[in-house]
Amino acid sequence: MKIGSLPETMRRFRDDQRGNFLMMFALALVPLMGVVGVAIDYSRASNARQALNAAIDSAALMAARDAQKLSDAQVRTRIDAWIRDNLPPDVKEQYVSSAITIDRTARTIKIDAQAIVPTTIARIIGNTQLPVGTSSQSTWGTNKIELALVLDNTGSMSSSGKMTALKQASKDLIQIMKDASIDPEQIKISIVPFNTQVRIDRALKDEAWIRYGMTRKINCDKWGNNCTTQTLTKATWVASEGCIADRDQNYDVTDAGSYSASTQQYPATWCGQTSLAETLPLTSDWTALNARVDTMTPVGNTNVTIGAVWGWATLTPDAPFTNAKPSTEPQLKKYMILLTDGDNTENRFTTTGSQIDARTTLACTGIKAAGISLYTIRVIDGNATLLKNCATRPEMYYEVKNASELSPIFKAIASEISAVRLTQ
Repeated sequence: MKIGSLPETMRRFRDDQRGNFLMMFALALVPLMGVVGVAIDYSRASNARQALNAAIDSAALMAARDAQKLSDAQVRTRIDAWIRDNLPPDVKEQYVSSAITIDRTARTIKIDAQAIVPTTIARIIGNTQLPVGTSSQSTWGTNKIELALVLDNTGSMSSSGKMTALKQASKDLIQIMKDASIDPEQIKISIVPFNTQVRIDRALKDEAWIRYGMTRKINCDKWGNNCTTQTLTKATWVASEGCIADRDQNYDVTDAGSYSASTQQYPATWCGQTSLAETLPLTSDWTALNARVDTMTPVGNTNVTIGAVWGWATLTPDAPFTNAKPSTEPQLKKYMILLTDGDNTENRFTTTGSQIDARTTLACTGIKAAGISLYTIRVIDGNATLLKNCATRPEMYYEVKNASELSPIFKAIASEISAVRLTQ
């Protein structure tokens, strides 16, 4: 094939009708570039939306923190400044405005933000800008919170400074919750000291859910024979006792119910140690809470089950306590912190630890099924596996190797419970 000069070759290419393909390709290139440009510009718009969303989330949280102290106008000014401060430079230029809705009754702040992203390549198909919008909502203070502190008061808590540290940690937690509370109905706390029993206010002596008539053997000889049977009367219980033992199985691992049958009632019993502090039902009386912590005394053996069940009882509206709100209450969160420093050693039925552990497991399962978020804390000693499994999630189990760690852990849990969360 003979190849001519370059000018001749170009002339022939121009005159050849097959060269129309080049023109067709050129015409098709315009919409093709437009499609590619739209994809690129939409990606830019998506990135801008993510940056804007992060900025207004942060602004909503900051505004919720300070809303109680500022006027609506001040809140709006700060929100706009916080949004701009948290946007990357390119998105800051694209930010247009925010519509801010403040509801002081519901304690909510809603932010609807807009930005305009100018297009680049997509301009060739006439699309010069892409609007971007996003919204966020936050609440200030906390949701309604009911928290049960279920605290081991057994004899082993007297060692290694554990009881002293527990009292301080409990007071630190109470202070954090007090500071987070806006009104008396917002945050309530109960305290359930336990060993093998719990102790309650003896003013409850006539409640239908209490059963009297427990018996025990006394004055036995050295061989355990020739005993005298003693029956616990209401008068004796009121005069010097006030303790409650495990309910009959299988009610021992459940909360509330009908009390028409004696097997479902809570058996009044002799206190092995009358120094066991009384259970305090849910309250927002911060002075009373701190005072009850001061009465805690380490004495007796360990029955984690009864502590967990009575903590559960303080968080439900049915007898034996009626201070709690139903779980269907809007924006209500229920929590329990269960702390112990030892293995299960004794309940009403046995001194075999593994059998008591099985009862504790059933109680924890019921608590979690009732919608209560359960934190567990092992202080130096105790059944780690049992407590890990009792916790709602693995990260809600805490291992304390030194009593001095208690206060930081209680503070961390209190801060987590009382923290402002986005309500999206």
